[in-house]
Amino acid sequence: MPGTYEDNVFVIGDFEDSLERDILIPLTMEIRNQAKQADGRIDLYINSNGGYGHLLFHMIELIEMAKRSGVTVRTIVMDSAFSAGSMLAIAGTPGQRYIARTASHLVHYGSIASFEQTPEQIERYRKWKTKFFKNNVDHYKKYAEIPNLEDHIKDDGFFVTAAEAIKWKMADQYTDKLEI
Repeated sequence: MPGTYEDNVFVIGDFEDSLERDILIPLTMEIRNQAKQADGRIDLYINSNGGYGHLLFHMIELIEMAKRSGVTVRTIVMDSAFSAGSMLAIAGTPGQRYIARTASHLVHYGSIASFEQTPEQIERYRKWKTKFFKNNVDHYKKYAEIPNLEDHIKDDGFFVTAAEAIKWKMADQYTDKLEI
């Protein structure tokens, strides 16, 4: 199951097609509701092995809209923030990105499935894939300070501990500081 929600608390699992129906529509409505509040807040509990980039970037745009509207977006990693989960976790409101001491991130380019059949398609998809991977690098540069990012992101198994996540500004504090 990709996720569940109740009011302003969302549990985000893997980024699969049902996430769009089950989470993104309610999240959009909740952003509207929270933007009307003086102290609007949305909590995203993340335990994810990753998934589809198009859903991730849709969610990140919603998070950015919420933040521009004055809504605090707390991201809370209880165990795994892998791939798309990592990219979501780092996009929360600065100072409000939490991680459990035993949790970890997985930072990598990700993968793209495509089935080109002509030389023209190969060239078109090559350009698109290059742009997609550049967007992933730019995303980490925007929200975090991972040393040697361009080298590390090529490693499909680059796991980041909670202590490293805080050191590299992927998270701000441990969950033992989280007030529910």
